[in-house]
Formats: sequence, structure tokens, C-alpha cells
Amino acid sequence: REVRAWERERDGARGATVPVEVLGELSRQWYGGRMSDEWRPLSPAAKEAMLRNVGLGGDFWELG
Repeated sequence: REVRAWERERDGARGATVPVEVLGELSRQWYGGRMSDEWRPLSPAAKEAMLRNVGLGGDFWELG
């Protein structure tokens, strides 16, 4: 409901909305291990796989 009101106020098109639980899981996966000396950046394909793993798929979530 709040998202639709926000869109109407701004004449905007909806992009994507993400439940806070999904965002929390994504952040744990995305940033997990960043403080480790062994951490290396993930490839775009690995990042897209991570997005799909938490349930975020489709054109909007493609990184390349």
C-alpha cells in the first residue's frame, strides 16, 4: 500500500520491491566474509546466482 502511494505521489513506475527478510538474507550473503583476507570480488555471474538464490530473478535483477 505504501509503495503504491509513493509511486502516485511521484508519477513513477515501479521498479522492484523487496521484502525486508529477503534484503537481510541478500546482505548476509553479499557482504559475508568481506573482512577476511581471503575475500575476493565475485564475478557478475556469481552475483546473479546469489540474487536468484534469495528469490530475486528476472530482467530487473540482471547485472550485465
